Amino acid sequence: MLGRLIGLGLIDFEVAINRHQAGPNWLLVVLAVLANLAALAWAFKLPRQPSRQAGALALMAFAGGLLAALQHGSAALALPALAVAAAATDGFVLDALGTFALGLVALEIGVLWASLGSSSALGYPAILVGSGLLGLTRRQYVAQGRAAEALVAQTLRTEVESRRAATLDERTRLAREIHDVLAHALGGLTVQLEAAELLLAERGDVEGALERIRACQGTAREGLEEARRAVAALRTDAPPLRDSVAALLKAHREQGERGELIVEGSARELPPEAALALMRAVQEALTNARRHAPGANVRVRLRFEEDGTSVTVTNGEPRRTPVSVGGVPSGGYGLTGMRERLELAGGDLAAGPFRKGWRVRAEVPV
Repeated sequence: MLGRLIGLGLIDFEVAINRHQAGPNWLLVVLAVLANLAALAWAFKLPRQPSRQAGALALMAFAGGLLAALQHGSAALALPALAVAAAATDGFVLDALGTFALGLVALEIGVLWASLGSSSALGYPAILVGSGLLGLTRRQYVAQGRAAEALVAQTLRTEVESRRAATLDERTRLAREIHDVLAHALGGLTVQLEAAELLLAERGDVEGALERIRACQGTAREGLEEARRAVAALRTDAPPLRDSVAALLKAHREQGERGELIVEGSARELPPEAALALMRAVQEALTNARRHAPGANVRVRLRFEEDGTSVTVTNGEPRRTPVSVGGVPSGGYGLTGMRERLELAGGDLAAGPFRKGWRVRAEVPV
């Protein structure tokens, strides 16, 4: 746009100082004004309708062509040449031919009016023909570029869909295997523990044995339930990261804790591995906050940036005395597990004291 305006200004300047003219000044001024209005309409693409754009180019070719012939040798010749080239590049075939015809007629009228001779009568059409050929060359180049862009976009979409299908197939296969193994193992464990409960109930320390066995049964049932949830998650697409984090915070608050979610940037879909790694980091950080800082206010900050996505979980000092949880498993993630999971997704993890509490920050480069 800027280049077009600068070029038009230079043409007008040269036309204004050019003293070679074969017509009255008022006619030259009218032709210059009409050509400039048409050129501005083309430069700013106003109006946007293709038919009116074609009309602007036609007016530019006619007024500019007549002005160029009446000012033989001036820069006004660029106006019909540009109009023909632009029509050949972007317009319909009939519009391009009409623009060429009007420019040619205007130039030949000017040649006859100014008595320029046969050299000009033949030279001007040659210039228009050359401009038209340049426009057609650019038209082919633009069409090839658009076709290449469409092909690349289609290839990328096909590749993404292929990866997505392969990922879903792998998830389904893993889900089936995990379900078969864990369901069998934990189901057998429950049966054996129930049998052991009956045996121990007939001997010795009945209450102590029953208490321990019931605790094992609860652990087994929780394991089965967790396995079923994991299988269900693998069989379907995971929800967006924002929704997963919000669900974790909701469960955190339902257990009598405090927490808030802050989302910065425009949310976007992440690769499953990256989203799962960030979600697990939040899950472990909330679990640790409940265990080591009960009652503390927890702030989860989810940030979507151009070069990556990060989540920061910060908790203050505990408001209640932490309860001893010796012998209770932590969930199997931990800082080491979180770091390894994030490294597989190309990210990293930072955790440590923050003011009077603790802060965990996980980031992936997507």
